[in-house]
Amino acid sequence: MTDVAHRKQYYPALDGLRGLAILLVILYHNFHFVNHFFFAWLGVDLFFVLSGYLITNILLNSINSSHYLKNFYSKRVLRVFPLYYLCLIVFLLAFPLLGFFKDQLNFYVNNQLWFWFYLQNWLLSFNFPKIGTMLNHFWSLAVEEQFYLVWPFIILWLRRPKKLLIFMIAVLFLLLIARSIVWMCRFPNINYTTLYTFTRVDGICIGCIIALLHNIHFDFLRRNMAAIVIGLALLNFGFYFLNRFGDYPYLAFIGYTTFAAMFGLLIHEGVTGDSKIINTIFNQPFLKFFGMISYGLYVFHWPIYAITQPGLNSFFLQDLNASEQMSRLGTSLVATTFAIGISVVSYYGYEMRFLRLKERFR
Repeated sequence: MTDVAHRKQYYPALDGLRGLAILLVILYHNFHFVNHFFFAWLGVDLFFVLSGYLITNILLNSINSSHYLKNFYSKRVLRVFPLYYLCLIVFLLAFPLLGFFKDQLNFYVNNQLWFWFYLQNWLLSFNFPKIGTMLNHFWSLAVEEQFYLVWPFIILWLRRPKKLLIFMIAVLFLLLIARSIVWMCRFPNINYTTLYTFTRVDGICIGCIIALLHNIHFDFLRRNMAAIVIGLALLNFGFYFLNRFGDYPYLAFIGYTTFAAMFGLLIHEGVTGDSKIINTIFNQPFLKFFGMISYGLYVFHWPIYAITQPGLNSFFLQDLNASEQMSRLGTSLVATTFAIGISVVSYYGYEMRFLRLKERFR
């Protein structure tokens, strides 16, 4: 591994990977009725791995800065908070005040304190809304922010990449134990494997580990990439089918970790440039475009679908006399197109105003 590999701040192929992640999320949410997209739920895990890698890389490169914590949290706030809190103001304050979508937003309005403090994944673990799911996807934003509330301090405390690597590997093992305990207890009415911070943070941890391995010049991945990829692929498909046809949640127990490891290898290849195929694919303008607007598209895609779905579905079924399947497809395509448009406007007209301010915190 070259020194450049861990000093660089920008990797073009990772924009393409981010684009793939948001497309997977959209396929899973907006096109859930298409059975061919059953692996699309992995989009969030790819986001987690990417985030873990990029944030750890940034923190390691700036650890000797006199404004290490101030710069990191200032940049994080400028990237995440403006759009997130604007959406909360619109959906939890403005819409209820105007009487819009009362039934769909009632659960969120009554429990909005959890959202204002980035704790909604814990709320949704115990109590899913009975009507409307407009803001349920915000759980993953909470998981990320909770992790990054503590990770910069751990890096500052341990400092050395090898110590941090040992720490993060230990965390992964503890996560596996925690998930198995939660599953064995089988608490009623708890979404016990999906939304807890400690049951879904594996992807972020894997991303952190890849960044740390790059920092200590660990070449094992390069030398044994083919064997590792084949082994993980067999494991992942095995876990998937065991999970589907058995009684034990293999995916929730260890599958999140092994799938995240696969994504970690993709990031490794994207960063090092060892694989021409991967770099060619993920440097495509189409994927990089979606990577650029991925945050806004993640935030907007599901509320827009939830808002427009009843009217669009009725239009296709009654006005166009379309079949149920074609109506679903048409509804999803129109809602997704609208979400993409809103995300582009949001990125250039709103988010960029705050992103430019990040230059003040170098």
